[in-house]
Amino acid sequence: MRRHRIARFESAGDVRVMYVSEDEGSLVVGEDLSGPSAVVAYGGEERRLRMEFSVESVAQLLRVLDEMGEMPLRGYLSDEGHDIVDLMDLCDANGVPYTYVGLGPGGGVQFRPTP
Repeated sequence: MRRHRIARFESAGDVRVMYVSEDEGSLVVGEDLSGPSAVVAYGGEERRLRMEFSVESVAQLLRVLDEMGEMPLRGYLSDEGHDIVDLMDLCDANGVPYTYVGLGPGGGVQFRPTP
């Protein structure tokens, strides 16, 4: 799966990179974080957050974005006002299933599948 960088944001020493990867219709949306905010939120300088969507979930997500009058997914992720937590909230509110994984360099892992 090849990662395609969508956007890179810098603010107050923090760096946030948004990306997507596609594989046979499934989709991974990712956010790489580094800087002081990552230390405060996750206890380490860097954190990689990922949402994985099945083929069916991708179609559902795109439909939700369209129905809400939101921009396509690439535009949504390119907006500095949206991060992966906002996308998780959107999916949770609209019943779009995904699997969330958070990884840190020290071995800390978060994992949350949705039904």
